Amino acid sequence: MDLTTDINFINLGPGKESTTDIEAMTVELFVELLHSFYEQGWMRGTGGAMAVRQGNILIVSPSSLQKDRMKSVDLFVYNLEAKSLSSRPPNARISVSSCGVLFTLIMSLTGTQCVIHTHSKAANLITQLLKDEDAFEISHQEYIKGVYDPFTGGNMSYEGPLTIPIIPNKPTEDMLLDSIRSSIEKFPRSPAVLVRNHGIFVWGPNWERTKITTECVEYLLDLAIEMKRNKIQLCQEAEAAEKLDYMQTVFSE
Repeated sequence: MDLTTDINFINLGPGKESTTDIEAMTVELFVELLHSFYEQGWMRGTGGAMAVRQGNILIVSPSSLQKDRMKSVDLFVYNLEAKSLSSRPPNARISVSSCGVLFTLIMSLTGTQCVIHTHSKAANLITQLLKDEDAFEISHQEYIKGVYDPFTGGNMSYEGPLTIPIIPNKPTEDMLLDSIRSSIEKFPRSPAVLVRNHGIFVWGPNWERTKITTECVEYLLDLAIEMKRNKIQLCQEAEAAEKLDYMQTVFSE
């Protein structure tokens, strides 16, 4: 795959430069994050991928390489201003992640700087537990407050609800393009999309916020599975939530 011929890559503008309170992305840090995601069970085997846009640089993980053994020379680094490939793995047989075209699509549609794709058990299983649903939804959970809100640029509230669309899996990643585009248009407030029997894509305004959002979402997915097993509703009913708010007001007076 030649990402430089991808229409979304061609139209992708530079990312925001890092600020003083955000650690700048480097190839070394990129690899460190992939190692961490492997340890958490999100990118086992050769699955999972990530892309980060910062300034005129776009870094994308390679395809078919083990994340726990990844080195900085294994990454694909692109120049967004020149629309060219700046560096690639020395092994000519290594190609850029097949998710590359999905990453540039998501960045183009949302204006975000980072996309993380995991193959976690929780992301896979929740889509099977919700086999008749087109979205995962959960409310009134503390970790929702750690999730990036594309509408405000801040974080979501405890009440939520956090809604993440679920799209069907396809034989190859590039075949997910239309489904991901449609899900972003239908659920513009979601910072993620679940792929049934596959995994999840999460995005945010920089790598740190995206990492935090991914961690919070993965926690919520894992929690939701346990809630389903114990027959606990994922979302509080509006009436129950109103009663709770009322009682809290009464007892606080």
